[in-house]
Amino acid sequence: MTILLALAGFYAAMMILRYGRRGVLAVAPSLVSSRSTPGGPLPTEAQGAAAAVLVPRGFRRLGSRVEDGPLRGLMLRSEAYAQGDGGVFADVFEMPPRPGDVARVQFLSTFPDGAAALTANHARAARSGRRGEVTGLPGVALEQVLEIHRRTVARLSAVHGPALPAPDLAGRDAAARAWYRGIGGQELRSRFAVYLGNTLVAAAVLAYCLASLVRSRSAP
Repeated sequence: MTILLALAGFYAAMMILRYGRRGVLAVAPSLVSSRSTPGGPLPTEAQGAAAAVLVPRGFRRLGSRVEDGPLRGLMLRSEAYAQGDGGVFADVFEMPPRPGDVARVQFLSTFPDGAAALTANHARAARSGRRGEVTGLPGVALEQVLEIHRRTVARLSAVHGPALPAPDLAGRDAAARAWYRGIGGQELRSRFAVYLGNTLVAAAVLAYCLASLVRSRSAP
């Protein structure tokens, strides 16, 4: 029995390590950090295809970005673009939604009261409320996704005020912090809730195994 309890406890501890790093973000999504650099690796073919759509529409490349959580519970790498006058950031990820497509792209605008609008050319769970809107449009051409994002921003501006400028990498990092404090944090909690549940179950199993092992060693 002691060996079985030890094995069960070891397995539970491994599950805590595996799921806990994401479970933490379900509780505190604001722990996600955003780091940017003006340089970065060469763009992938899919990123180059996305840039060919964005640059003629007034976007300029800012640099490379990484969003990560404690113990790498989240790791998102992207190329950052901005349309400063329009108050729109574009994150261009390495891989396309489907082979041969432009890269995964999400457009992000933030507002003075902390609300945000995010529109993506790939699947995202739709979300709408007082903190903003999230929309995923898989299969829609990137230029159409941008136009839909602009319309969303114009509509939300009537409630939240004009979108904040999108000037530089520091502004993009600030937008990331606002995102995870607001509707982005709600989205992350929803996505990572299952990891939190698995972590809590594993913690309960580990506690039971440790308590049982202590009792067995102290028994006459």
